[in-house]
Amino acid sequence: MNSIGKRIVFLREERDMSQKHLAYTIGIAPTTLSRYENNLYEPKAEILNRLAKALDTTSDFLIGLTDIYEKPADARKRKSELTADEQRLLSYYRKLTDLNQARLKERAETLLDLQEKK
Repeated sequence: MNSIGKRIVFLREERDMSQKHLAYTIGIAPTTLSRYENNLYEPKAEILNRLAKALDTTSDFLIGLTDIYEKPADARKRKSELTADEQRLLSYYRKLTDLNQARLKERAETLLDLQEKK
């Protein structure tokens, strides 16, 4: 799911929204939304923001800056719990191999131990 179009389709279908419904919700023609979903056009910033709001996600997810995705109810809860930096770190962690995840955990524990000793 590397393209904006694929991410829009994924989220729209996850929320059981028709293309027509989403298009009208964000104030564009269904044919325009179809072109975004098929990667024929890229949405401008204003439309991207409307898409993110209508699909209950972030523009960062839509454009591929993060792979963090959650179902709508989970996303609302998580947004209140994690800062942007925490979300970015989690995104990095999820991209690591199992071995590098284990190494990162060890380093984090070491840093915590050092911090507690001060």
